[in-house]
Amino acid sequence: MKLLSVNLARSLWFCNILELNPKGLSLYRIIIPLLVDAYKFKVYPSVNDVVDESKGVKFDHGEFINKDGNPIIINMTVYNDGITADTRSSTDDSDAFLLEILTRLSEDFNLPSYKETLRGIAYASQLYVSTDKSLELINPKLKEISRYLSTNVSSAFGGIAFEFGGISFWPDQRMANKPFNFSFERILNVPFPEKRYFSAAPLQTEKHIELLNKLESILSE
Repeated sequence: MKLLSVNLARSLWFCNILELNPKGLSLYRIIIPLLVDAYKFKVYPSVNDVVDESKGVKFDHGEFINKDGNPIIINMTVYNDGITADTRSSTDDSDAFLLEILTRLSEDFNLPSYKETLRGIAYASQLYVSTDKSLELINPKLKEISRYLSTNVSSAFGGIAFEFGGISFWPDQRMANKPFNFSFERILNVPFPEKRYFSAAPLQTEKHIELLNKLESILSE
């Protein structure tokens, strides 16, 4: 499986924001200029805004220096029940940013450590990839469906080929808090011969790539 690009590498750290600021300090007036100065956010709330974490407090188009010394674009949103960080590099970078900023805020403002309130971490990964393997190899009988559609769809379309377009795995829908689905599907409006696919998964970037390689291996059998 060849990685073409990372569309989203999101880390979601679940914690009670009130517990990170137990004394109710007016932090945003101080924190906003600090964040803008340290991470060069282009989009951020005004210090005079009344923030509403239930709707998400956004800091977008910032810059974070990752462990390799590379500047990467970072977006952050603060909610009542946690903080998300988005990059287009890897979830490792997203995690590193959240670790850095929460540790810094705790130390600079004598706030509780994030470790005391962190309830869990989740991920959302979106990748564009390519592979020479056909999804119809999962079950060659699916080719019968492709042939039937290619033969019987209205000639108003001038004759068009159909192929198996994607697969998905869902978590149990009875769960109140569900992880994202795993999906692997052809990219819209891209010709079949280009063999380009979009995949989404509730995984760290590296584990997502590992899963896609497992899928490619299955298609090779």
